[in-house]
Amino acid sequence: MTKYTVELTDAALAAIAAQARYIAVEAKAPLNAKRWLEQVWDAVDSLERWPRRTAKAEEDAYLAYEVRQLIVGSHLLLFTVDDDRRTVWVVGLRHGHRLPRSGDLPVEPGATKREEDEG
Repeated sequence: MTKYTVELTDAALAAIAAQARYIAVEAKAPLNAKRWLEQVWDAVDSLERWPRRTAKAEEDAYLAYEVRQLIVGSHLLLFTVDDDRRTVWVVGLRHGHRLPRSGDLPVEPGATKREEDEG
């Protein structure tokens, strides 16, 4: 089986960092933040193989590219699969109870926020 390369957008990294910071600082649970981050990175690593094993995310209806979700605790890791390039782009993270918002994810999976603002 061929492995996929997994890339994270700036938005996804920022969302992961913000949630980890919230758990560690606001919830005063640094050990829980460490454990949560380990779960997130394990989930990201798991996307190297069989990334299409997961369901489409609600965000899929709002974007030109397919958006899938992988459950990580109470959060959804949002990503898209580029089969031609054998690349998985992690494009965002949201709490499972939060409603999706189209503006939270990049217009193009590989675009940075700066490229989107300039384009």
